[in-house]
Amino acid sequence: MPLADLQIALGLMVTTQSAARGSADAPNFNNLRLTAAERGWLSQLPGDPGFNVTCHIQRWWRETKLGWTTSLTLAALGPERADATLKAYLKATPCASLFFTPEALGFLDFVAGMSEWREWTDWPHVAEIARFERALLIAKEAAQQAVDRPFGDDEIPSGARLSPHPAAALLEFAAPPAELLGALVERRSLPPVMATRFPVLVAPGLAYLWRPASADESRLFTRCRSAPSVEDLLTSVPDPAPTLRRMVGACALQSDL
Repeated sequence: MPLADLQIALGLMVTTQSAARGSADAPNFNNLRLTAAERGWLSQLPGDPGFNVTCHIQRWWRETKLGWTTSLTLAALGPERADATLKAYLKATPCASLFFTPEALGFLDFVAGMSEWREWTDWPHVAEIARFERALLIAKEAAQQAVDRPFGDDEIPSGARLSPHPAAALLEFAAPPAELLGALVERRSLPPVMATRFPVLVAPGLAYLWRPASADESRLFTRCRSAPSVEDLLTSVPDPAPTLRRMVGACALQSDL
């Protein structure tokens, strides 16, 4: 019996039990080299006080990480719905990583995806805030890795093809961004949903990782999703060169040169 296989089996037991609080079926160990005695011991673990403490600690750590890393989304949900959504996520999603960012991204994807099957009319702004907070985490990770800024304020080479930076995003809010985010931070009532859409640019090279996007920036970012050449963008907006240089310098866009 390799010790590694027993460790893998025990880890599967903890993550499965932690996610479902004892209601999950036992994980499949068919691909592990375990003796009959070891399989018997593993089958008796659910209900063992020490094992349950271990599961509780992992679940507590997952909730704590999400409380630290997804505070805007949890605030948008409100206390009761945030607690229910956290429980639903932890029950549906075994722990894939003990690191902060992967867990947070998984939870934010879970919340944003809920809009596909839940009526959101009484949960205004939640999906948009979850996508925004997800984009911030990705941009922050990229910024901490010393993102290369190849052009800065220099001219972009002729013939370069531009595309969105992998850590950048263009999102839309249904309320003025400063008003919406201020309400979340200060735990005030959120502003009403408006018919107007307010574009926001998220990029690792921005001073605070995000800012409201101008109409020209929104148009150019969207146009660059098809990786056009600089020349192809000349007719997209009036005088696009300064805006493109600014967006490349902020790592919102990147070039293949």
